[in-house]
Amino acid sequence: MISLEELELTFSRFIDFGKVLDKPTRKFLVFYIYSILKGENTKNELGIDDQEFQSNYFSYLRKTLDTIFENQIIIKLAKENESLTTQIINDTIKWIKDTDKKINAKNPFQEEQDRFDAWAHKPTHLYIDNWDNLINYLSIHYDREELDSNFYTEKFKTLIPQSKEFVLSKEYDPQAEKKIPLDILIADLLAQWDALLTAKWLEFQAQYLEEASDEFSQKLYKKADDLESLGKLISPFAMEVGRYWDLSQALWKKTGFEALEKYAALLENETAIQELVDLLGKMREAQIETEEEEYKEVVIYQSQVKDPHLRSEINGTRSSNDLNAVVPSEIAILAEPETEWMFLKKYADSQLLSFQYEGTKTIFNSNEETFSHQYQKKKEKGAFIICVDTSGSMLGTASQIAKTLCFAIMKMAAKESRKAYLISFSVGIKKIRLDDIAESLDRIVDFLSMSFDGGTDATPALSETLTLLKENDFKDADVLMVSDFVMYSLREDFIKRMETERQKDTRFHSLAIAKDANPEILEVFDHNWVYNPKEENVIQRIWKDLQTLED
Repeated sequence: MISLEELELTFSRFIDFGKVLDKPTRKFLVFYIYSILKGENTKNELGIDDQEFQSNYFSYLRKTLDTIFENQIIIKLAKENESLTTQIINDTIKWIKDTDKKINAKNPFQEEQDRFDAWAHKPTHLYIDNWDNLINYLSIHYDREELDSNFYTEKFKTLIPQSKEFVLSKEYDPQAEKKIPLDILIADLLAQWDALLTAKWLEFQAQYLEEASDEFSQKLYKKADDLESLGKLISPFAMEVGRYWDLSQALWKKTGFEALEKYAALLENETAIQELVDLLGKMREAQIETEEEEYKEVVIYQSQVKDPHLRSEINGTRSSNDLNAVVPSEIAILAEPETEWMFLKKYADSQLLSFQYEGTKTIFNSNEETFSHQYQKKKEKGAFIICVDTSGSMLGTASQIAKTLCFAIMKMAAKESRKAYLISFSVGIKKIRLDDIAESLDRIVDFLSMSFDGGTDATPALSETLTLLKENDFKDADVLMVSDFVMYSLREDFIKRMETERQKDTRFHSLAIAKDANPEILEVFDHNWVYNPKEENVIQRIWKDLQTLED
């Protein structure tokens, strides 16, 4: 869950510059919707007080929001996905702004509101001759139970003769703290009118909100249902489902779900295809590999050296002028006046007999040295590159097998965190990362929905494959080409490059779904399976033959 500061920052544009409600209420609105989507406990964590905004328009709006977000699918999706929560709040804010514009545009009380504003700004002296016009207008629009026109008529008739002279004089101050009875009567009448007008306006807003919320709720629930259905269809893909919250593109109106549902159902019924993919997966299971790692380290060495300046011990005598080291006998010469000159001469010539001190100290030296060590790690499961022939000759059973196989590999790649790449080819190529569902789902659906047509040219697909094998993610991938292999021979330089990649543990497999495949091309691959698509149980046969690779 994000913090209040992050939430406020995310919606700062609406909070600071929105044209509906006031700023404190806009801020509260964002927090309130977030708390609904994340659950009741979130209100306490965010410090939301339900009693803080209980008046007027927001009270009706809050009840509407409570009703809209009773849908448990939306709550479930929002709790699981923070970015999706943000998108739902954005959708809701947009609906509130659009609805507010429509409400104001259809305001049936605008003429009365304009009349009220005009009377509210009239000075007192204009009421003296026009008060009866106001009373007549109000008596037409409100019955006696709502506003007692007779009461105000009698009051005006009584107070105007008493106040007229004073109101028209220079002594009258409309801003005076102590109001005259006529001003009090006018203020009371305007307050009554304002309350009645506001009540009608709020009732209209509440009714319009309720009607508008039905349409918004249906759209919101449809999005939630679609997203949940999508999640089930592509489970267990590790993807950010929030980016598919807006499934309004033409692709998703019908085709997207139909394509995914079709191949999910085929995969569920054709267990042989799922077993085939599982078998392909075992061919590139994770292995234990040994790696050697070099590293540099600074090594500290220490040694002991002699230092004559350290006075830890005496190891002899020497001549010097160091008074701190002079032996006592030399000091004795200085003590006698007759021999003092001798001491001074020795001092000047540095010939005073002195102690020879010696000590040891520790010094440190550093040196950068290179070391190495070996360790074992689990190698990532092998990657897949699948090349699918989408030419016209692959129409029918062949295309269905190819598409279902790709759908199954896509699920396996996501489930096992494997790299997988689809290259579809006819006269040109299209490339799709099968393991990056968040970015590729639209193109995957497009592939599953497309009709196979055109001629066959495997050269661009094979060229792209050999280029991919140079990337770290696919450097030792297995390559599977699915085609009817009704095509010309492969270029000699491609065949040599394939041999080079074999030295790096890459294997090239072919799945020929055709009665008469070109044998010259098939012999280039490490493993070949050739099947007549018109045979019964062709998928089961493919799976059984692939089992020969398991060992």
